[in-house]
Amino acid sequence: MADPATAGMIGSFAVLAILLALLVLLRPSLLVRHLLAPLLPGVIFCGDRQRRELALTIDDGPSPGSDGSSHTGSMALLTLLRELQVPATLFVISGHLERADPAYLAEALAAGHGIGHHMNEDSVSARLSSARFRQAFDQAAAQLQSAAAPCPLPLRWFRPGGGWFRPSMLRSVAARGYRLVLGSIFPWDTFHPPPAWMAWFVLRNAHPGAILVLHDRPDTLPATMELLRLVVPALRQRGYRFVSLDRLLNA
Repeated sequence: MADPATAGMIGSFAVLAILLALLVLLRPSLLVRHLLAPLLPGVIFCGDRQRRELALTIDDGPSPGSDGSSHTGSMALLTLLRELQVPATLFVISGHLERADPAYLAEALAAGHGIGHHMNEDSVSARLSSARFRQAFDQAAAQLQSAAAPCPLPLRWFRPGGGWFRPSMLRSVAARGYRLVLGSIFPWDTFHPPPAWMAWFVLRNAHPGAILVLHDRPDTLPATMELLRLVVPALRQRGYRFVSLDRLLNA
């Protein structure tokens, strides 16, 4: 049986662990801004904290429509973004382009959305060897450029699959003229919480210069769209303005 001093120490560590877990779950933007961003200057987590602006980014698209029409899937998301008058940066998985509406990329670009590089398949990029990562990265970039032809696609932002990366990946993307962008608000949408809870989470973590990360997958897209309907007007009521990632990062 532990002596009182040891028991007290264990209890204190347990309380700290619980508090840290709650902070990670409910207020991760604090950890991102004040711990991760200073520790990892080569990674972008947020933008200018002096302006009440934030950027919306959406990963993993495009997703196909459930009925093969332009009224579902990623095309419906583009329609909603136009209705809400919100610019977004779409971190596209190049291998998903073949399953989506052929007009998706052209419509996204015509609407003023940015396109980000999110590899060629939905897997954790950090698990790849350095050589395999470079090969997959270049393949995805070529696929994106081919899909956007004849117009050159100004690709400068990269987000690794799964959000995990290694130092060698940072060097590889920098050598190709990209910056690695993560974000500061992640409402756990891939775990399928209710949209009302995600809206509360986003409002709770909102801050000037925030980068909001959502997902465009067949299983998450309905909730993503409902979340946007809830949170966009609420953030505007709080004085926030949605801007492109390029503007937020002064690129």
